[in-house]
Amino acid sequence: MKWKLGFGCRAVLAVALVCFAPATGRPAEELLANGDFETADAADPARAAGWDRVDGLGVQWITSPGDAHGRAIRMDTRLSEQVMDAQWIKTGLTNTWFIPKPGPNAVAETYGLSLYSAAMPVKPGLAYRITFDFKGRSGGAKVWVRGYGMFQGEKRRRWETYINAHAPPGGWGTDTQVFHPTKFRPDVTEIKVMLFAFYPAGIYWFDNVRIEPVPDPAAK
Repeated sequence: MKWKLGFGCRAVLAVALVCFAPATGRPAEELLANGDFETADAADPARAAGWDRVDGLGVQWITSPGDAHGRAIRMDTRLSEQVMDAQWIKTGLTNTWFIPKPGPNAVAETYGLSLYSAAMPVKPGLAYRITFDFKGRSGGAKVWVRGYGMFQGEKRRRWETYINAHAPPGGWGTDTQVFHPTKFRPDVTEIKVMLFAFYPAGIYWFDNVRIEPVPDPAAK
């Protein structure tokens, strides 16, 4: 099975400084390229620059209707495992996503849907802040930050944390968290963001994902 993430995720490091607040403007320094999803990949205009390819059905890169958010990531976890498997086969994404025995149940009930950013280098001993905009049912989505480094001669995932996404009913909200990827795993050299939507089955939106270094040695 080539699925990157199951519904029962591993326990993660404790999160720190999680809040639900309105956006405060773009930071002076950002690690994540194209976190607002407005730029297409130069070699593949159907793909957002700096992010994995979307399947175009369960995970879409489209304009958010009825508001000023512009292009964003939309995930529909109401679709069945069978429908998603067929779409991954159709779009040639089975090297990334594939369910060996898909069922008729909503993908929300088992694997959920996700999208990874490109890797970003991090500096030892430095804390970072992630901020993102979210629309959908609170508690039905997470944004993960996953750290990678060399272990026994291979690059592996060595650390991770996440934020439960929150938003007011029918509208967009902004979530933020400070994290410290090298505090307990000094071998972490890079991070990726993973947008993840699961249960309850529904439609979830992500936009304006930002990561910036912060002088916060108390971050977990």
